[in-house]
Amino acid sequence: MTKIRSYAARDAESTLGPWDIERRKPGPTDIQIDILYCGVCHSDLHQVRNEWGNSIFPMVPGHEIVGRVTKIGSEVKKLKVGDLAGVGCLVDSCRSCDNCREGLEQYCQNGNSPTYNGLEQDKKTPTYGGYYK
Repeated sequence: MTKIRSYAARDAESTLGPWDIERRKPGPTDIQIDILYCGVCHSDLHQVRNEWGNSIFPMVPGHEIVGRVTKIGSEVKKLKVGDLAGVGCLVDSCRSCDNCREGLEQYCQNGNSPTYNGLEQDKKTPTYGGYYK
């Protein structure tokens, strides 16, 4: 596990403030990036304020992440250490259902993993966005 300093909302009423999270080690199909830039848009603010009623706290918002690759998993073929990489609003899916095989991970029949305010494919590890110090 790697400890990272981020900015999180502890609940729907709090302001974003410093908070340490632990990131798991990258798996065979993962990359690790040093985040350089991160977007925080209006949908992030809706989530932080729990205006859609599905927020998981504490929450580190931020998607549309750009960073430099620092580690790659053994099965990663298209990127190498030092490359720039971007992260959108999803970080994973089952990759095996009909929708995923068609390139429609946003409709994963087994549940996709959003960049933040969600769970990884293990259905227990929270996902955190890219709003870091």
